[in-house]
Amino acid sequence: MKPVVALSYFHRKIGPLVFYSYPDSMLDEQLSIRIANIMDQTVSEGFFTHSFERNNSNNYYFEISSDWARGNRDMLMVSIIFDEQTTPEIEQIVHKLCLEFSEKLLKTEEIFTAFYISDINNFEEEDKEIIYKYNALVKLWVQELYWNVLEDTREKSEEEKIATLLNKKRMFLTLKRLSKGPTTLEGLREWYNDTFPELDFKELIDTLVKKQFIFINQIGIVEKYVLLLKEVNAERIPPDSVIEYIDETPELIEPELIELLLPKVQEYFSIYENKSKKELEEDTFTLFQIVSDPKKYNVLSELRHGLIASDKLPKLVSKTTLDHLNSSLNFLKKHDIIEELKFKNESYIFLKANIQITTAFPKYLRKSLSKESKPVIAKKQKPKGK
Repeated sequence: MKPVVALSYFHRKIGPLVFYSYPDSMLDEQLSIRIANIMDQTVSEGFFTHSFERNNSNNYYFEISSDWARGNRDMLMVSIIFDEQTTPEIEQIVHKLCLEFSEKLLKTEEIFTAFYISDINNFEEEDKEIIYKYNALVKLWVQELYWNVLEDTREKSEEEKIATLLNKKRMFLTLKRLSKGPTTLEGLREWYNDTFPELDFKELIDTLVKKQFIFINQIGIVEKYVLLLKEVNAERIPPDSVIEYIDETPELIEPELIELLLPKVQEYFSIYENKSKKELEEDTFTLFQIVSDPKKYNVLSELRHGLIASDKLPKLVSKTTLDHLNSSLNFLKKHDIIEELKFKNESYIFLKANIQITTAFPKYLRKSLSKESKPVIAKKQKPKGK
């Protein structure tokens, strides 16, 4: 469910029209006309939804002060268009983001000039400069709104949901303790209160039961035992993209580039395989942190498809989140998830180690099965365009 963001404007001669939409070329002419015409159906400022065929638009109509408009007001409407019906939760998120977007325009004094770009030839040079300046700013804000909507409304993958639970030290260590075998509820409580005295034990247990990670079995009248239902692990695996470069698409990748990539991946995994049990446990916790962080996970998802030129990565995020991108890249480099290489005067970022999250029966439960079950691998995010 990828959104399109459209900003409509009521032109004094033409009527309602889509002033700008992002991503570029995603809004066809027919849909653009239908979105703009929604403005004619609005009677007051505020948020509303509109459905037609398989599309659903979340709209926010508002007016801004304008020195050049009749009545000193310009009418605008920002629309977030989805290709399927939206839930009340999604609409609440979009409403908030649209409100923030409108407030930015309302607080910027000369922002109304941006919408007179089509009449630019009717203005003096001084006014033209102002029009160009604010026109570029409005388009930038529309793009930023798109990235914010995309990030805040994207449905999390199964691996993200698991990692979000396990990235908390209390959850991670509790499940590690339970992987050794069943324990009494009281014994687990004592250990937890000693280890995390400031945290609520009941909240932890309720969450793990709700997420079906544990089961509490009562034996007799008093004694209760906590049983782990599934073990969760995060590990590094060689990136699919590197294998595909070699096995499937050699004609698209220059042999010299493959020769640079492959040794780096092989060298890293020869070291990784020799890590101690303690080092692997610490690394597992780091991997949960990476997958649970939307900004780091977005970078990981993009690089799962293949290496990316360094200068193209900033185009995958909004300007306001560019600092977060740089921070995420530095973190992923530090922890040997990605690496940068130079090839023919170009700089590339590639995935040195992919992350795989698996769930399986605990070892003590596997012994009771006639045949050991294979771990279940959490679903990755679907590649774009597939």
